[in-house]
Amino acid sequence: MFLRKLYLNALLLIAVTACSKQEIIPSSASSVPISNTSSAAVQAQVPLQTVFGLAEEKTTDEQKRADMKTADVNIIRLTIFLSETSVNRLIDDYLSKGYNVQICISWFTGSLTNRGFPTPKDTSTVRAQAEAFFKYYAARKKQIPFVSIENEWDHEVQSGYKLQDYINELSILTSVGHKYGFKIADGGITYASLQRWTYSQLNPKAQEQWKQTYYVGLNNGYDELLDLVNTYIASAKKINFDYSNVHWSNSTTCGNGYRTATQAFMIACNKKTPVCNEFAVKTNSLTLFTQTVDEITGNALYAIAYNGTNRDGKAVILTNAMLLVLASS
Repeated sequence: MFLRKLYLNALLLIAVTACSKQEIIPSSASSVPISNTSSAAVQAQVPLQTVFGLAEEKTTDEQKRADMKTADVNIIRLTIFLSETSVNRLIDDYLSKGYNVQICISWFTGSLTNRGFPTPKDTSTVRAQAEAFFKYYAARKKQIPFVSIENEWDHEVQSGYKLQDYINELSILTSVGHKYGFKIADGGITYASLQRWTYSQLNPKAQEQWKQTYYVGLNNGYDELLDLVNTYIASAKKINFDYSNVHWSNSTTCGNGYRTATQAFMIACNKKTPVCNEFAVKTNSLTLFTQTVDEITGNALYAIAYNGTNRDGKAVILTNAMLLVLASS
């Protein structure tokens, strides 16, 4: 992979209604703008050699492999549901054929972003299943760049599930995964929450610029959203997972804010390496997709392009021309 240009500078409304006061500790007041405390650390981050991969929805294995060939990538993102099994035949099939697999562990099946987390009564089962999973795949860990734990944890919490249950799951799977030598990432904060939270980390001038491109929603449960993300950050600092994982999407324009947002979030979580196991565009524009790839290149160790479905307001289906952008990156 060759680096394209780096962008060093700095929709979706999510209602934050399901978090109880017992779960979320108000922490907005302690949030200190990155411009005052961490801007030097952000600027000091060394550009990364980004390795791209694909995640696909509603495509056949034949199509997945054809798309990977066109994009010249060797990483596919696949999910395993640990409450049901510790072995996944589809993952095994890709590994046996020489592909690399970024494995996403979810506990329950459910819908894509409404699955929930294991509860305290499941703790012993979680640990046992994690042991079985990591032990089984240990022989193939060179083909597994990292294992991410759950998908879009913030959306799950906003849907009514408990943040502390996710923190417990993340802690257990990180510990067991490290025992077997795997790299672990958290569950990819949604781009909407990340973009909204980033506003709180900027100086007033930068905040005005940020609002011109990204939805902030100061009058739409902003303090609750900030408390949710900052409460997560306070716990993430104490768990030694390897990669700070985010999701990213551009709807109609690219504001080149990826680096600003992801570096701020990573540093806040006390992590040193960023990954993005899902990025997408919502407009069928080759230019927008190219710009999105450009702003991520050099700013994530791994970046997984999401091949969507063209549903209204959702990620578009990646065209061959878009896949070829990845091939040239």
